[in-house]
Amino acid sequence: MSRRASYREGLSFGALSFFTVALLSVVSGIVVARIYGISVIGQFALAVATVNAVRVLSSAKERPALIRELTVLEPRAPRVTGLFVAVFVFSVALTTVVGVIATVITYFAFRGPVGHPELFTPALVSMVGYLTVINAGENLNPVLTSFRAGRALYWIRLHEAVVLFGASVALGFLWGTVWGLVGALIVSATTSLIHRLVVARRYMRFLVAPREIREGFRTLPAMIKFGLKIAPGNLADGVSNESATWILGSVSSLAAVGAWNRSWMLTKQFFVLNQRITEMLFPTLVQRRSGADAQGFTRAFVDSMRYSAVSLLLPAAVGGGASAGILGLYGPGFAQGATALAILLLVPAVYAISQIQRSLLYSVDRPVATSMTALLRLAITLGLGAALTARLGPTGAAIALVAGFGVALVYVARIAAPYLASSMRLVWPAREMAALLVAYATGFASSRAVLSALPDVVGLPAALGIGSIAYAAVFVALGGVNERDRERLRSVRGLVARRLARRRGQRTVAPDAVRAPPER
Repeated sequence: MSRRASYREGLSFGALSFFTVALLSVVSGIVVARIYGISVIGQFALAVATVNAVRVLSSAKERPALIRELTVLEPRAPRVTGLFVAVFVFSVALTTVVGVIATVITYFAFRGPVGHPELFTPALVSMVGYLTVINAGENLNPVLTSFRAGRALYWIRLHEAVVLFGASVALGFLWGTVWGLVGALIVSATTSLIHRLVVARRYMRFLVAPREIREGFRTLPAMIKFGLKIAPGNLADGVSNESATWILGSVSSLAAVGAWNRSWMLTKQFFVLNQRITEMLFPTLVQRRSGADAQGFTRAFVDSMRYSAVSLLLPAAVGGGASAGILGLYGPGFAQGATALAILLLVPAVYAISQIQRSLLYSVDRPVATSMTALLRLAITLGLGAALTARLGPTGAAIALVAGFGVALVYVARIAAPYLASSMRLVWPAREMAALLVAYATGFASSRAVLSALPDVVGLPAALGIGSIAYAAVFVALGGVNERDRERLRSVRGLVARRLARRRGQRTVAPDAVRAPPER
């Protein structure tokens, strides 16, 4: 029987998934942009905008509620299947209704203010692919997350990214139109769905007694009730995140939308690290709170924020300083989004902390507070976005996003504080926070200076490398690493050393000695 992995193991594979898939996605984004060009990238951004909206609008946040239920169960318990079936049926029904309504609205929007009626058919096919394939795969993720199956999720996501890359390139040479990108999206989703189904058998039975299904549907109203407290915030988040694409599509050119899309898609790759952390953190917080482990609850929460911030401000610093060189890799015209990218790269770090705070509020049954936070962020993002995007283009949209996330972070921090066993200042002292901020400024300045001084061919890799070294050196020198971090590093080194020693020992055992029967 499969086991529930530890938080450290799940988080380790989550981080590995982030770095591997993010690197592949960056390379894929550059190659795909070169093959298709900025106008086709802009068309694809508009074609899938409806799917991105439906992904948010069709969620009653029943999946976090499902994770709360599954976290306390054993793998392959019959109740796992009953709960999953109930949530899956609800999700498919809700998504279908919302998808049909959104498709009708898209038809009139493309013929009206957006002004690209030729993109309706690609948008329609993308929606059908989402309703039939992509949504099914996303519904299986909570089952794997509940048991912290980080290793399995790593291989699934790597498989999905590789197939998406390969299909995009192949169809690009075959067609070179928006249809190539739409087809690649559906192909990768289909093969990864099959992979998820194979892995899910380790944690969930596919056949159970009918009474388990009925019991699952009896529990469904309670899960929906919990999810509906989160749903307004989820809706507000989705509108905030995708508003820039629609605003730019209405007031600017396809080239501007394409430049924004590459900047935003590159930024969203770093969202993945936060998702990999929170998908392992949330069941961990639920488990530790149910076990009355207040200190462990606090350490997991605060250190997850620290590691997210340290990890994500590094690419924000060096990537922001070298933003013009990075977007130059995508081809002609993309560099107009360089300033926007430098600003947008701050979003993942702020978003990560905000989402980890939300995981705490979910675990202590305060979902309504998360919705209030998201609605506050929506008001700021839309208000500033409408005013700034028309005047500054992608840069204005980026400023609005960062401002919205920043206010949400401060608001949630005040709500989450009473649930910690000790003060945030004791667990994450001001000195360590200051070290992080100075490291960011140093990395940004170093990267920008090197890129300005050297030609692009050698300037970009040199800027990224030297900026990273400067960031790390300043962070360590100013006391950003504490004793808990050093203890974890020693633990990891010890674990790796023991495993290497075991492997060496196994290789040195003589085959005859292994096969020889014991002496009588």
